[in-house]
Amino acid sequence: MTVASGRSEGKDAGRRLPKGPYFHHCHPAVLGFWFAIVGPEAYPPRGMSVQYKIIGGDGREYGPATLEELRTWCEEGRVGPATPVWKSDDQRWHPASQREELKWDLRLDLEAPEDLEADPLAEFVARHAVPRPAGFWVRLGAHIIDWMVLTSLLTILTLPWSESLAHLQEGALREAKSSTPDFQILLQFVLISLSINLPLTLIYQTFFNGRTGATPGKRLMGLRVERADGMPLGYSGAAVRCLAELVTSMTLGFGYLMIAFNPDKRALHDLIAKTRVVHR
Repeated sequence: MTVASGRSEGKDAGRRLPKGPYFHHCHPAVLGFWFAIVGPEAYPPRGMSVQYKIIGGDGREYGPATLEELRTWCEEGRVGPATPVWKSDDQRWHPASQREELKWDLRLDLEAPEDLEADPLAEFVARHAVPRPAGFWVRLGAHIIDWMVLTSLLTILTLPWSESLAHLQEGALREAKSSTPDFQILLQFVLISLSINLPLTLIYQTFFNGRTGATPGKRLMGLRVERADGMPLGYSGAAVRCLAELVTSMTLGFGYLMIAFNPDKRALHDLIAKTRVVHR
């Protein structure tokens, strides 16, 4: 399938009236009644950047595309009534015939199958297009695995300074138990620990999530991290997510417990970075 270029953006782009013999010359009151019935979601306000994707007849995904580009594909016969269409507003796949904004653009000579559930392409979309959010316990398991991997890496990297670090740790523990602790020693231990752990964690999370969409722990648990719109995270998105998790770590666990109560199973750092964790 060759992706067609979109129409030129005019002053009415994304807000075109539906096709038909009456809509371009009818009374404004009739138009108001029409929009009250179909709802504003069928004709997004000017300036909204709503994105669409489709599954072509070859089973491949095409997009993102604007509404005007999608309407062009409908008129050219590249999108039929049964073509699965994804919309960024609801982040779900539906046949084109169920998208109100495309109702008057679909060609009538391209008949939709009577039984969409029996259509192989519709079955593929139903199985794979809407990923299942990962819950609290499976994400906890992935987190434990990643913690073990990071601890091993940290031990190997700090091996040349292991004796000095062990001495510093012992001194910090001794001062923490003391009734009159030396806060300078405690502060020194905290700063050195952060200067080692934070860069290593940032590199680890950014590399794996940015390159493959999953850290080793998430991969072993069958999970992946992606943007909220389903697109790959990328290195910049992975770095932002890792930094956002620092905020979650300061909430005494509440930011992580949000996974158990949110319908979309997103933690605080997922909401901040606009990401989600789903099953592969």
